[in-house]
Amino acid sequence: MKIVISAVLAMFLVGCSSDESQSSKKEAAQTKSVVQTSAPKAEVKAEAVQKQEPAIQEVKKEVKKVAKEVQAKVEEAPPVQIPMKVEKVKEAKRIVASNNGKAIFQACSACHGQKAEKKALGRSQIIQGWAASKIEKALHGYKDGSYGGAMKGVMQAQASKLSDTDIKAVADYISKL
Repeated sequence: MKIVISAVLAMFLVGCSSDESQSSKKEAAQTKSVVQTSAPKAEVKAEAVQKQEPAIQEVKKEVKKVAKEVQAKVEEAPPVQIPMKVEKVKEAKRIVASNNGKAIFQACSACHGQKAEKKALGRSQIIQGWAASKIEKALHGYKDGSYGGAMKGVMQAQASKLSDTDIKAVADYISKL
């Protein structure tokens, strides 16, 4: 963008220093003397604008030409490289979610065991080996009250504290135990 502005400014300044500029100054001086005599100002301004129209059109052409040249150079430039690859970002997110799932499961492990190998309070199912989708469905069901048996009340209180992201993280963690 700076290049375009610099180019337009340079073209404008070059145009102002040419012979056309000198003749424009002479025309302006003549116009001024006409205004000072008896002609109405509006007519003089319209006439001055008409006289400057060719110069204005020339400047517009030059600006368009420079803009096309700059656009071509921009298109030729190599693409910007993103320093961190997408795979690394995904891996970092997976690690954070996994660690978050592990931290969330610490509250669950009091009843379900460190490896989800126990029936909670001797009354629930063993959740070790469940697929993440099954765990997510169960936790969402506990949260909204549509799932559960004998331990429904206890689990509803626990699941209601979890966000959807937390449920996904803990389900992923448990499914890998």
